[in-house]
Order: sequence, then C-alpha cells, then structure tokens
Amino acid sequence: MMLRVAYQKMRWVIAGWLTLSTILNLIDRQTLSILAPLLRDHLNLSIQAYANVVTAFQVSYSVMYTVGGRLVDRIGERIGMAACILWWSICTMLTALAQGAWSLAIIRFALGLGEPANYPAALRATTRWFPKEERGLPIAMFSSGSAIGNVLAPPLIAGLTLWFGWRSGFVLPGMLGLAWLAVWLVIYRKPSDYPMTAGQRSALETEEDRGPQGWFSLLKDRNVLALVLSRFITDPVWSFYLFWIPEYLKRERGFSLTDIGLYGWMPFLAGAIGGMTAGRVSDMLITSGLSPVKAKARVLYIAAIIAPLGILTGSVHSSAAAMFLIAVMAFVVFSWFINTAAIIPDLVPQNSIGSVLGFMGTAGSAAGALFTQMVGYLVSHYSYVAVFSVAGSMHLLGALILRSLLREKARVTGEITG
Repeated sequence: MMLRVAYQKMRWVIAGWLTLSTILNLIDRQTLSILAPLLRDHLNLSIQAYANVVTAFQVSYSVMYTVGGRLVDRIGERIGMAACILWWSICTMLTALAQGAWSLAIIRFALGLGEPANYPAALRATTRWFPKEERGLPIAMFSSGSAIGNVLAPPLIAGLTLWFGWRSGFVLPGMLGLAWLAVWLVIYRKPSDYPMTAGQRSALETEEDRGPQGWFSLLKDRNVLALVLSRFITDPVWSFYLFWIPEYLKRERGFSLTDIGLYGWMPFLAGAIGGMTAGRVSDMLITSGLSPVKAKARVLYIAAIIAPLGILTGSVHSSAAAMFLIAVMAFVVFSWFINTAAIIPDLVPQNSIGSVLGFMGTAGSAAGALFTQMVGYLVSHYSYVAVFSVAGSMHLLGALILRSLLREKARVTGEITG
C-alpha cells in the first residue's frame, strides 16, 4: 500500500519519520539527566560518580559514531537505522534495572554503542531522497528532532516518574523506539521504488553503490578536517547543556523535579527553532545565488557571534534571565549542528557521508567526555560560572578553525577552487 504513495509526498513522510527517530533518540538520552537529581539520591551517587556515568556513555558514543557512520555507509541507511534503534531501545529499558553507579555506568555505556548511527543514517536517507537545493529544511527537521526530544522529555519523564516511579521513565521511551522500528521497516525503500516523474528522478543525485573512501584518505581532506576540528571544539557545549542543566537548575536555581518538568523544555524549544531557522535561511541564501557551502558557512559564523552571550548565564541573578540565556545557547548550538551536517554532502561523495559525520560525531563526543570531567571538577571545586564562561567561548573558536580551513570545491569530487 505504501509503495503507491507518490515520491513527492513520500519523501516528507520519510523526513517526518527520521525526525521522530531523533526525538526518541534524545528522549532516551535525556531521561538520565532529567532524573539525575533523584537518581543521585536514590542510588547514592556523588557528583563525580554521576560525571563518571555520563562519561561512560560518552566514551562508547564517541567510538561508535565513527564505527556506526562507516557501517551505515557499507550496509545502507535502512538496515543501519534499524539495527541502532533496536539496540538503543533495549538498552534504555534495561536502565530501569540499574542498582548503583557501576550497573548504571555499564548500561549507559551499552546505550552509547547504539545511539550515534542514527544521525549518519538519517543524513544519508535525506541526501538520497532530496535534491541538493532542497536538503536544508529536511536536514534541519531531523536534526532539530533532538531539540524537540528535549522539549518533550522533561514533562514526559517527570510525569511518568511522579505517577509510576523513576523506572517507568526508561521503559516507555524504549517501547516507543521498538514501535518506530516496525513502521520504518515497512515504509523505507529507495526513492525509485515509489511513483516519480522523470524530472524528479534526474534531480536526485545518484551514485553507484560502492564502498566509502578510506578513513585516512578522508582525513587528508582539509574540508573534512575543518568540520571535524570545529565540532571537536563546539560539541562539548551541547554535552554540558544536555547532561548538566537539570542538575544546575536544581542545585543553583532551586528548581524541583516538578519545576524542571514545567520549565526545563523551554530552552530546547529555542534549539528546535534555531535548527529549523538555520536550515531555512541556508536554503534561502542558496536560492538567492550563494553556493551551498558559502550559504551554510555564513549561518555558522553568525551563530558563533551570538554564542558568547552564554557566558553571562552563571552570573545573572534572575532564574528567568538564566533560562533565557540557556535558550539562546540552545538556538546557537542547533544552528551549528544543522549546518555542519548539511554541508557534508556539498563537500564529499554520497558514499562517504556517513563516515564523515561519524568522524565529526566521534570528535565531538570524545571532547564532550573530556569536558564532562572538567565540568565535574570545576563544579566541585569552583562553580558553574567558570563552566558557562568556557562554554560560551567555544563556538567562536570553532568558527575561526572553520574559516581558516574550509575551501569550496567545484564539485563533490572535483578540485579545490579557492
């Protein structure tokens, strides 16, 4: 029945379903940070023990981002996405069985093995289903799904915990992932399997199914290096906001679990808006005559200029002002996520998209794991003010790296033009 749906409609069904996958991905991941204040008391976790649990996830996530991206390039996005969401859904449900710091860390380590392949698979699916000049919005959709997941997670997880206990906050998201998987296996096929016009067929850039470029060959490309290094610098900002903001709101701003459920989603709504805005603006700049690379880079530089406002978060007296500044940073972070991902197909062949996004994810997650340990130390020995000061400076540095290394190519496999 689904194969009778026209390509023009089906591509937005695919884009919407990919968005739902990233929503579920972040709900599963964010559950721990939302429940961190409660779990720290229930499982007797110190600040450093909690930092170690987060780091365990980030270590496996870091390694598997590159491995998962490579795997997706080899086996394709349909099976690659199915395998990762099956794994992470089961691991999320297993988290409900944690009894202490060690068991929690082991389960979260296992979770990190499955989650990262979601993003290379989603990017490959989007580039397969949408022509180059129309990719900004669908990439923004699935990338912003992580922000939407964070909008939904606080009230959902807080409500489940208050009504049914903290273990239910892990079981239900895992079950939703399994339901997503069943539908994915039914609907996802190649675009050519759905009715489409000759013009639509020719607009899609298709390449022979061959293996991805070697890792060493990719890392010698200065554009790949620019993206990897810039994400190494900037991704830790999101790791901090994702894993520590609920803890910060409780310990420093006096928020209860109910308060976190009521207000903790607001910054992530700003992130979703930032991601969608960034994708739409880059598409508009391309339509106005800028090349795809220059359009996306311009959005990245503008976002980096806004980022230093986040430095003020730890020192403002009003909780409302702090929430506003956190929202600003979420807007910046997702603008950055969207366009660093969307620019990849403009710089490398289709058969290496997952590998490059994997490199970027590994670099960013590894840096996030290091930064998490720094956060634990700074919070234990100083305060959150120092952490916000560092986090608010990192996108400017990432933009400088990108500006110095990024070079546009005449075509994906062509020569560097300048």
